[in-house]
Amino acid sequence: MSLPLLLPAALCWPFLSMAVLAACPQASARSAAVGLSAIGLGLAVLAACAGGGWAGTPFMTPPGVLCVLLPLPLLTLCLSCVLSPAGAVGQRGGGALTHGLAGGATVATACADPLSGAVAIGGVAVLAALAIATTRGAARTGWDLFRLDLSGILLAVPGAMLPIAAPEGAGRLDGLGGVLLSVGLGTVAGLGPAAPVVLAAGDYAMPAALAPVMASVPVLRHLGGQAQWDTMMLGIATIWLVVLPMRAASASRRERLALGMLVGLAAVAAGAGGRAGQVGAVALLVSVALLGPLAGTSASGGMAARWLRAALALRPPFLPFGGLVLTVLAVCDAAPLLVGPLLLGLVPGCARTGFVADGPGDVASAARDRPAWLAVALLLAGMVVLTVVAVTGGAGR
Repeated sequence: MSLPLLLPAALCWPFLSMAVLAACPQASARSAAVGLSAIGLGLAVLAACAGGGWAGTPFMTPPGVLCVLLPLPLLTLCLSCVLSPAGAVGQRGGGALTHGLAGGATVATACADPLSGAVAIGGVAVLAALAIATTRGAARTGWDLFRLDLSGILLAVPGAMLPIAAPEGAGRLDGLGGVLLSVGLGTVAGLGPAAPVVLAAGDYAMPAALAPVMASVPVLRHLGGQAQWDTMMLGIATIWLVVLPMRAASASRRERLALGMLVGLAAVAAGAGGRAGQVGAVALLVSVALLGPLAGTSASGGMAARWLRAALALRPPFLPFGGLVLTVLAVCDAAPLLVGPLLLGLVPGCARTGFVADGPGDVASAARDRPAWLAVALLLAGMVVLTVVAVTGGAGR
Protein backbone atom coordinates (compact mmCIF):
# COMPACT_ATOMS: atom_id res chain seq x y z
CA MET A 1 0.00 0.00 0.00
CA SER A 2 1.40 3.38 -0.98
CA LEU A 3 1.70 6.08 1.68
CA PRO A 4 -0.98 8.41 0.26
CA LEU A 5 -3.56 5.66 0.85
CA LEU A 6 -2.77 5.18 4.52
CA LEU A 7 -4.87 8.07 5.83
CA PRO A 8 -7.95 7.23 3.67
CA ALA A 9 -7.66 3.59 4.78
CA ALA A 10 -7.38 4.57 8.45
CA LEU A 11 -10.40 6.88 8.24
CA CYS A 12 -12.61 4.46 6.30
CA TRP A 13 -11.74 1.23 8.09
CA PRO A 14 -13.88 1.77 11.25
CA PHE A 15 -16.99 2.34 9.14
CA LEU A 16 -16.24 -0.77 7.08
CA SER A 17 -15.81 -2.64 10.37
CA MET A 18 -19.15 -1.26 11.52
CA ALA A 19 -20.86 -2.79 8.47
CA VAL A 20 -19.05 -6.11 8.90
CA LEU A 21 -20.02 -6.37 12.57
CA ALA A 22 -23.64 -5.53 11.81
CA ALA A 23 -23.77 -8.61 9.57
CA CYS A 24 -21.59 -10.81 11.79
CA PRO A 25 -23.12 -13.76 13.71
CA GLN A 26 -23.53 -13.15 17.43
CA ALA A 27 -21.26 -16.08 18.32
CA SER A 28 -18.24 -14.57 16.57
CA ALA A 29 -18.99 -10.88 17.20
CA ARG A 30 -16.38 -10.38 19.92
CA SER A 31 -13.48 -12.02 18.08
CA ALA A 32 -14.35 -10.14 14.90
CA ALA A 33 -14.53 -6.84 16.80
CA VAL A 34 -11.11 -7.39 18.40
CA GLY A 35 -9.48 -8.26 15.07
CA LEU A 36 -11.08 -5.42 13.13
CA SER A 37 -10.26 -2.84 15.81
CA ALA A 38 -6.62 -4.01 15.95
CA ILE A 39 -6.28 -3.60 12.17
CA GLY A 40 -7.83 -0.13 12.36
CA LEU A 41 -5.45 0.87 15.16
CA GLY A 42 -2.47 -0.33 13.13
CA LEU A 43 -3.58 1.67 10.09
CA ALA A 44 -4.08 4.80 12.20
CA VAL A 45 -0.63 4.48 13.79
CA LEU A 46 0.99 4.05 10.36
CA ALA A 47 -0.95 7.05 9.01
CA ALA A 48 0.14 9.20 11.96
CA CYS A 49 3.78 8.20 11.42
CA ALA A 50 3.64 8.75 7.65
CA GLY A 51 1.89 12.14 7.81
CA GLY A 52 0.36 13.79 4.78
CA GLY A 53 -3.27 14.25 3.83
CA TRP A 54 -6.12 12.98 1.69
CA ALA A 55 -6.10 14.86 -1.61
CA GLY A 56 -9.29 16.75 -2.41
CA THR A 57 -10.66 16.53 1.13
CA PRO A 58 -10.18 18.55 4.35
CA PHE A 59 -8.56 15.54 6.03
CA MET A 60 -4.91 15.72 7.05
CA THR A 61 -2.72 14.16 9.70
CA PRO A 62 -2.50 16.65 12.60
CA PRO A 63 0.79 18.56 12.55
CA GLY A 64 3.69 18.07 14.92
CA VAL A 65 3.08 16.35 18.23
CA LEU A 66 -0.69 16.48 17.64
CA CYS A 67 -0.32 13.58 15.19
CA VAL A 68 -0.33 11.31 18.27
CA LEU A 69 -4.03 12.14 18.70
CA LEU A 70 -5.07 10.48 15.41
CA PRO A 71 -5.03 6.83 16.62
CA LEU A 72 -6.33 7.53 20.14
CA PRO A 73 -10.05 6.87 19.46
CA LEU A 74 -9.10 3.56 17.84
CA LEU A 75 -6.84 2.70 20.79
CA THR A 76 -9.81 3.19 23.11
CA LEU A 77 -11.94 1.11 20.75
CA CYS A 78 -9.42 -1.75 20.72
CA LEU A 79 -9.16 -1.83 24.52
CA SER A 80 -12.94 -1.76 24.90
CA CYS A 81 -13.31 -4.69 22.47
CA VAL A 82 -10.73 -6.73 24.40
CA LEU A 83 -12.49 -5.96 27.71
CA SER A 84 -16.00 -6.78 26.49
CA PRO A 85 -17.23 -10.18 27.76
CA ALA A 86 -17.84 -12.91 25.21
CA GLY A 87 -21.46 -13.65 24.39
CA ALA A 88 -22.85 -10.47 25.95
CA VAL A 89 -26.40 -9.59 24.98
CA GLY A 90 -26.50 -6.96 22.25
CA GLN A 91 -22.77 -7.25 21.65
CA ARG A 92 -23.11 -7.19 17.86
CA GLY A 93 -25.17 -3.98 17.73
CA GLY A 94 -23.20 -2.29 20.49
CA GLY A 95 -19.90 -3.25 18.88
CA ALA A 96 -20.97 -1.87 15.51
CA LEU A 97 -22.07 1.37 17.12
CA THR A 98 -18.80 1.66 19.04
CA HIS A 99 -16.82 1.23 15.80
CA GLY A 100 -18.88 3.98 14.19
CA LEU A 101 -18.28 6.23 17.19
CA ALA A 102 -14.52 5.65 17.02
CA GLY A 103 -14.52 6.21 13.25
CA GLY A 104 -16.35 9.51 13.61
CA ALA A 105 -13.93 10.66 16.31
CA THR A 106 -10.95 9.74 14.11
CA VAL A 107 -12.42 11.62 11.13
CA ALA A 108 -13.06 14.69 13.30
CA THR A 109 -9.48 14.54 14.61
CA ALA A 110 -8.14 14.44 11.03
CA CYS A 111 -10.07 17.53 9.90
CA ALA A 112 -7.61 20.28 9.03
CA ASP A 113 -9.83 23.31 9.75
CA PRO A 114 -12.19 24.15 12.63
CA LEU A 115 -15.32 24.36 10.44
CA SER A 116 -15.07 20.83 9.04
CA GLY A 117 -13.96 19.67 12.48
CA ALA A 118 -17.05 21.18 14.13
CA VAL A 119 -19.34 19.51 11.59
CA ALA A 120 -17.60 16.14 12.05
CA ILE A 121 -17.73 16.48 15.84
CA GLY A 122 -21.46 17.07 15.48
CA GLY A 123 -21.75 13.66 13.85
CA VAL A 124 -19.76 12.10 16.69
CA ALA A 125 -22.06 13.78 19.22
CA VAL A 126 -25.17 12.39 17.51
CA LEU A 127 -23.68 8.88 17.46
CA ALA A 128 -22.72 9.19 21.13
CA ALA A 129 -26.23 10.28 22.09
CA LEU A 130 -27.64 7.39 20.04
CA ALA A 131 -25.30 4.94 21.79
CA ILE A 132 -26.51 6.14 25.18
CA ALA A 133 -30.19 6.36 24.25
CA THR A 134 -30.17 2.73 23.05
CA THR A 135 -28.63 1.51 26.33
CA ARG A 136 -31.15 -0.05 28.68
CA GLY A 137 -32.24 2.41 31.33
CA ALA A 138 -30.40 5.35 29.75
CA ALA A 139 -32.96 6.76 27.33
CA ARG A 140 -33.49 9.93 29.40
CA THR A 141 -29.73 10.51 29.71
CA GLY A 142 -29.29 9.98 25.95
CA TRP A 143 -32.03 12.51 25.17
CA ASP A 144 -30.51 15.07 27.54
CA LEU A 145 -27.10 14.55 25.96
CA PHE A 146 -28.56 14.91 22.47
CA ARG A 147 -30.11 18.28 23.32
CA LEU A 148 -26.90 19.45 24.98
CA ASP A 149 -24.76 18.36 22.01
CA LEU A 150 -27.14 20.01 19.56
CA SER A 151 -26.89 23.32 21.40
CA GLY A 152 -23.09 23.01 21.43
CA ILE A 153 -22.89 22.37 17.69
CA LEU A 154 -25.26 25.27 16.97
CA LEU A 155 -22.73 27.49 18.75
CA ALA A 156 -19.57 25.89 17.35
CA VAL A 157 -20.43 25.93 13.63
CA PRO A 158 -21.20 29.70 13.47
CA GLY A 159 -18.12 30.28 15.63
CA ALA A 160 -15.97 28.45 13.10
CA MET A 161 -17.59 30.33 10.19
CA LEU A 162 -17.15 33.84 11.61
CA PRO A 163 -13.37 34.11 11.02
CA ILE A 164 -13.91 32.89 7.44
CA ALA A 165 -16.81 35.21 6.63
CA ALA A 166 -15.55 38.27 8.52
CA PRO A 167 -13.67 40.93 6.52
CA GLU A 168 -9.94 41.15 7.04
CA GLY A 169 -9.01 43.11 10.13
CA ALA A 170 -12.33 42.52 11.92
CA GLY A 171 -10.66 41.45 15.14
CA ARG A 172 -13.81 41.62 17.25
CA LEU A 173 -15.63 39.16 15.01
CA ASP A 174 -12.63 36.83 15.12
CA GLY A 175 -12.65 36.99 18.91
CA LEU A 176 -16.40 36.33 19.06
CA GLY A 177 -15.97 33.37 16.72
CA GLY A 178 -13.24 31.94 18.94
CA VAL A 179 -15.43 32.20 22.04
CA LEU A 180 -18.41 30.58 20.30
CA LEU A 181 -16.20 27.79 18.98
CA SER A 182 -14.63 27.14 22.39
CA VAL A 183 -17.94 27.16 24.27
CA GLY A 184 -19.73 25.08 21.62
CA LEU A 185 -17.08 22.40 21.28
CA GLY A 186 -16.47 22.45 25.03
CA THR A 187 -20.16 21.70 25.58
CA VAL A 188 -19.92 18.66 23.32
CA ALA A 189 -16.80 17.39 25.13
CA GLY A 190 -18.38 17.87 28.57
CA LEU A 191 -16.35 20.89 29.64
CA GLY A 192 -17.63 23.46 32.10
CA PRO A 193 -21.32 23.33 33.08
CA ALA A 194 -21.91 20.46 30.62
CA ALA A 195 -19.62 18.12 32.60
CA PRO A 196 -22.29 16.49 34.84
CA VAL A 197 -24.53 15.62 31.87
CA VAL A 198 -21.78 14.26 29.61
CA LEU A 199 -19.96 12.34 32.36
CA ALA A 200 -23.24 10.68 33.37
CA ALA A 201 -22.70 8.49 30.30
CA GLY A 202 -19.83 6.80 32.14
CA ASP A 203 -22.30 5.17 34.54
CA TYR A 204 -23.58 2.92 31.75
CA ALA A 205 -22.04 0.04 29.84
CA MET A 206 -20.07 0.39 26.63
CA PRO A 207 -20.40 1.98 24.11
CA ALA A 208 -22.16 4.64 26.20
CA ALA A 209 -19.26 4.80 28.68
CA LEU A 210 -16.82 5.70 25.88
CA ALA A 211 -18.77 8.74 24.65
CA PRO A 212 -16.88 11.32 26.81
CA VAL A 213 -13.50 9.90 25.71
CA MET A 214 -14.40 9.81 22.02
CA ALA A 215 -15.66 13.41 22.05
CA SER A 216 -12.78 14.94 24.02
CA VAL A 217 -9.97 13.92 21.63
CA PRO A 218 -11.18 15.72 18.45
CA VAL A 219 -12.55 18.69 20.42
CA LEU A 220 -9.27 19.43 22.19
CA ARG A 221 -7.35 18.84 18.95
CA HIS A 222 -9.21 21.82 17.45
CA LEU A 223 -9.17 23.99 20.59
CA GLY A 224 -5.41 23.66 21.12
CA GLY A 225 -2.82 26.11 19.85
CA GLN A 226 -2.34 29.63 21.12
CA ALA A 227 -3.33 30.77 24.60
CA GLN A 228 -7.11 30.94 25.00
CA TRP A 229 -8.55 32.10 28.31
CA ASP A 230 -12.02 30.70 27.56
CA THR A 231 -10.71 27.15 27.05
CA MET A 232 -8.59 27.34 30.20
CA MET A 233 -11.56 28.60 32.24
CA LEU A 234 -13.76 25.79 30.89
CA GLY A 235 -11.11 23.26 31.89
CA ILE A 236 -10.77 24.64 35.43
CA ALA A 237 -14.56 24.75 35.84
CA THR A 238 -14.71 21.12 34.72
CA ILE A 239 -12.14 20.09 37.32
CA TRP A 240 -14.10 21.79 40.11
CA LEU A 241 -17.43 20.32 38.94
CA VAL A 242 -16.12 16.75 38.90
CA VAL A 243 -14.09 17.01 42.12
CA LEU A 244 -16.92 18.31 44.33
CA PRO A 245 -19.13 15.17 44.00
CA MET A 246 -16.20 12.77 44.57
CA ARG A 247 -16.50 12.71 48.34
CA ALA A 248 -19.92 11.02 48.34
CA ALA A 249 -19.36 8.92 45.20
CA SER A 250 -18.81 5.18 45.03
CA ALA A 251 -15.40 3.79 44.05
CA SER A 252 -16.32 3.13 40.41
CA ARG A 253 -18.09 6.47 40.07
CA ARG A 254 -15.05 8.21 41.58
CA GLU A 255 -12.83 6.73 38.89
CA ARG A 256 -15.16 7.98 36.16
CA LEU A 257 -15.11 11.45 37.74
CA ALA A 258 -11.30 11.29 37.91
CA LEU A 259 -11.29 10.61 34.17
CA GLY A 260 -13.32 13.80 33.72
CA MET A 261 -10.72 15.59 35.83
CA LEU A 262 -8.04 14.47 33.35
CA VAL A 263 -10.15 15.76 30.44
CA GLY A 264 -10.53 19.11 32.20
CA LEU A 265 -6.79 19.30 32.83
CA ALA A 266 -6.15 18.50 29.15
CA ALA A 267 -8.45 21.38 28.23
CA VAL A 268 -6.41 23.71 30.47
CA ALA A 269 -3.21 22.53 28.75
CA ALA A 270 -4.72 22.98 25.27
CA GLY A 271 -5.94 26.46 26.17
CA ALA A 272 -2.59 27.49 27.64
CA GLY A 273 -0.93 26.81 24.30
CA GLY A 274 2.79 26.83 23.63
CA ARG A 275 4.98 23.78 23.24
CA ALA A 276 4.56 22.69 26.87
CA GLY A 277 0.78 23.08 26.66
CA GLN A 278 0.53 21.04 23.46
CA VAL A 279 2.71 18.20 24.75
CA GLY A 280 0.90 18.24 28.10
CA ALA A 281 -2.52 18.05 26.42
CA VAL A 282 -1.34 15.15 24.22
CA ALA A 283 0.06 13.28 27.26
CA LEU A 284 -3.20 13.71 29.16
CA LEU A 285 -5.36 12.67 26.19
CA VAL A 286 -3.22 9.56 25.67
CA SER A 287 -3.83 8.77 29.35
CA VAL A 288 -7.58 9.33 28.91
CA ALA A 289 -7.65 7.00 25.90
CA LEU A 290 -5.85 4.26 27.86
CA LEU A 291 -7.77 4.69 31.11
CA GLY A 292 -11.22 5.35 29.61
CA PRO A 293 -12.25 1.72 29.03
CA LEU A 294 -10.74 0.65 32.39
CA ALA A 295 -11.96 3.47 34.66
CA GLY A 296 -14.85 2.35 36.81
CA THR A 297 -13.98 -1.34 36.39
CA SER A 298 -10.84 -1.60 38.54
CA ALA A 299 -12.41 -1.23 41.97
CA SER A 300 -11.64 -4.82 42.90
CA GLY A 301 -8.24 -6.29 43.73
CA GLY A 302 -4.94 -6.55 41.91
CA MET A 303 -1.72 -4.61 41.73
CA ALA A 304 -2.57 -3.37 38.22
CA ALA A 305 -5.84 -1.88 39.51
CA ARG A 306 -4.00 -0.02 42.28
CA TRP A 307 -1.49 1.37 39.81
CA LEU A 308 -4.28 2.49 37.49
CA ARG A 309 -5.87 4.36 40.38
CA ALA A 310 -2.49 5.97 41.08
CA ALA A 311 -2.32 7.09 37.45
CA LEU A 312 -5.85 8.54 37.69
CA ALA A 313 -4.74 10.38 40.84
CA LEU A 314 -1.94 12.09 38.84
CA ARG A 315 0.81 10.42 40.82
CA PRO A 316 4.33 9.71 39.54
CA PRO A 317 5.81 7.90 37.69
CA PHE A 318 2.89 7.63 35.27
CA LEU A 319 2.12 9.66 32.14
CA PRO A 320 -0.73 11.78 33.65
CA PHE A 321 1.75 13.19 36.19
CA GLY A 322 4.02 14.32 33.34
CA GLY A 323 1.03 15.95 31.67
CA LEU A 324 0.21 17.74 34.94
CA VAL A 325 3.74 19.15 35.25
CA LEU A 326 3.75 20.43 31.68
CA THR A 327 0.27 21.92 32.11
CA VAL A 328 1.31 23.86 35.22
CA LEU A 329 4.38 25.16 33.37
CA ALA A 330 2.24 26.25 30.41
CA VAL A 331 -0.31 27.97 32.65
CA CYS A 332 2.46 29.78 34.54
CA ASP A 333 3.55 31.27 31.22
CA ALA A 334 0.12 32.00 29.72
CA ALA A 335 -2.02 32.95 32.74
CA PRO A 336 -0.25 32.86 36.14
CA LEU A 337 -3.42 33.99 37.94
CA LEU A 338 -5.12 30.70 37.04
CA VAL A 339 -2.49 28.49 38.70
CA GLY A 340 -4.09 28.91 42.14
CA PRO A 341 -7.65 27.89 41.15
CA LEU A 342 -6.23 25.02 39.10
CA LEU A 343 -4.23 23.54 41.97
CA LEU A 344 -7.02 24.15 44.50
CA GLY A 345 -9.27 21.95 42.37
CA LEU A 346 -6.68 19.27 41.63
CA VAL A 347 -5.36 18.63 45.16
CA PRO A 348 -8.63 17.32 46.70
CA GLY A 349 -9.44 15.47 43.48
CA CYS A 350 -6.13 13.61 43.52
CA ALA A 351 -6.51 12.81 47.23
CA ARG A 352 -10.04 11.44 46.82
CA THR A 353 -9.14 9.37 43.76
CA GLY A 354 -6.10 7.66 45.22
CA PHE A 355 -7.57 6.21 48.42
CA VAL A 356 -10.02 3.45 47.55
CA ALA A 357 -10.39 0.27 49.55
CA ASP A 358 -9.64 -2.81 47.48
CA GLY A 359 -12.44 -5.31 47.20
CA PRO A 360 -12.07 -9.04 46.64
CA GLY A 361 -11.00 -10.16 43.17
CA ASP A 362 -13.40 -12.05 40.94
CA VAL A 363 -13.41 -13.77 37.58
CA ALA A 364 -14.22 -10.55 35.73
CA SER A 365 -11.37 -8.66 37.40
CA ALA A 366 -9.00 -11.51 36.58
CA ALA A 367 -10.02 -11.28 32.92
CA ARG A 368 -9.19 -7.56 32.98
CA ASP A 369 -5.69 -8.07 34.39
CA ARG A 370 -3.92 -8.39 31.04
CA PRO A 371 -5.36 -5.19 29.48
CA ALA A 372 -4.79 -3.40 32.79
CA TRP A 373 -1.13 -4.40 32.87
CA LEU A 374 -0.81 -3.33 29.21
CA ALA A 375 -2.26 0.08 30.09
CA VAL A 376 0.11 0.41 33.06
CA ALA A 377 3.09 -0.48 30.86
CA LEU A 378 2.07 2.05 28.21
CA LEU A 379 1.58 4.78 30.84
CA LEU A 380 5.05 4.10 32.25
CA ALA A 381 6.59 4.00 28.75
CA GLY A 382 4.82 7.24 27.88
CA MET A 383 6.31 8.90 30.95
CA VAL A 384 9.78 7.71 29.88
CA VAL A 385 9.29 9.13 26.38
CA LEU A 386 7.96 12.39 27.82
CA THR A 387 11.00 12.68 30.11
CA VAL A 388 13.38 12.06 27.21
CA VAL A 389 11.60 14.70 25.09
CA ALA A 390 11.73 17.21 27.98
CA VAL A 391 15.42 16.56 28.66
CA THR A 392 16.34 17.01 24.99
CA GLY A 393 14.40 20.31 24.87
CA GLY A 394 11.47 19.10 22.77
CA ALA A 395 8.84 19.99 25.36
CA GLY A 396 10.25 23.33 26.36
CA ARG A 397 8.22 26.41 26.84
